[in-house]
Amino acid sequence: MDEESAHLIEYRKLRVETIIIRAKIKEKEKFLQPKEELTDDSNQQEHFFKKISEPLKVFDLILIFGPDDKKLEFQKYLKMDSTFNGKEITTQTADKMTDNHKHRFVNKFFKTLSPQKT
Repeated sequence: MDEESAHLIEYRKLRVETIIIRAKIKEKEKFLQPKEELTDDSNQQEHFFKKISEPLKVFDLILIFGPDDKKLEFQKYLKMDSTFNGKEITTQTADKMTDNHKHRFVNKFFKTLSPQKT
């Protein structure tokens, strides 16, 4: 997660699913929208966080990672939403990564939580 986008990666044993959610409207696209559709930055962030949080409601364990403080702001947003009471929300700092690196990062995190029996 960063200021531009969030990659929702669902951990599964056999495969990984990723959904990408974009944060804001590009500057040049603002001029193409009717004035009433434009919102200030705080409303855009609220909309971005809401859009990300909706698919997360079904999970009990949520990992938020990324290079900047946007992950901490999002964690705070989730904690203010009663839907996420009782859910474990973890944040970790991570540099920008390729999709494959993100998938490995997520797999490693969740595998360490529930080690497989040998």
